[in-house]
Amino acid sequence: MLTEERVQHHFDRYAQRFDAIYRESEGPLSRFIDRVWRGVVLERFDLTLRKLEPLADKAVLDVGCGSGRYCIACAERGATRVVGVDFAPAMIEIADDLSRRDGLRTRCEFRLGPFPEAVPEDSFDVSIAQGVLDYVEDPVRILKAMREKTRSTMILSFPKSAEWRVLVRRVRFLLAGCPLFLYSERRAREILAQAGIDRYEWIPLDRDYIVVARL
Repeated sequence: MLTEERVQHHFDRYAQRFDAIYRESEGPLSRFIDRVWRGVVLERFDLTLRKLEPLADKAVLDVGCGSGRYCIACAERGATRVVGVDFAPAMIEIADDLSRRDGLRTRCEFRLGPFPEAVPEDSFDVSIAQGVLDYVEDPVRILKAMREKTRSTMILSFPKSAEWRVLVRRVRFLLAGCPLFLYSERRAREILAQAGIDRYEWIPLDRDYIVVARL
C-alpha cells in the first residue's frame, strides 16, 4: 500500500476521534490525553488564526483540511471563499456537516482528493498546512504547489524529530500502520529553501515548528 493510501486509511478510520480534539464534550480521560499529547493541535489553531488576521474578504486554502475546523473559523472571521482539500472521505463528510450546521456552506468548499491535483485552477490570498507534513513523503512538492497558489501568506507546521514524546508517537503510528515524518530544524529549513520560501517567521511551539511565510 502506498504512503498516501495508508495515511488516508488511518484518518478515514479515526476522523471522529481526531475532530473530538476541538470539542469539549469528550470524557475526562480523553480530555487529559488530548491536553498532554495533542495540546499543540489547539495551540497552533489559535496561533494560526491570530497570524492570519485580518481575514475579511480573503480567499483561503487549507491543505489537509481534515474536519474543516480551520476553514470554518476563517469563514467566521470574514473570509469570503475558503477551500479545504483532504483525501480522507470521512474527514470531508464531517467538514461538510459542520459548515452546513454553522450556516457557512456558501463560503466553505471541501474537495476530496490529493493536493495539488484537487485544486488545479485556483489561487488564494493565504494558505494553511497545519499538522499535514507529518504524513507527507515529499514535502517540497506540496510546499512548492502551495507557494504557486498563494498570493500573500502561508502558515504551516513541521513536527519536531527531537522531542520528549517522539518515541511514543513513532511507536503509536507504527502500530496503527500510518507513516509518520518528523523533522530537525535544519532539515525543515532546507525543505523551505528547496520550495523557494525564504521570508518567514520561525516559531517553536510545543512539539512543532510553526512557519509563517510572507510572499
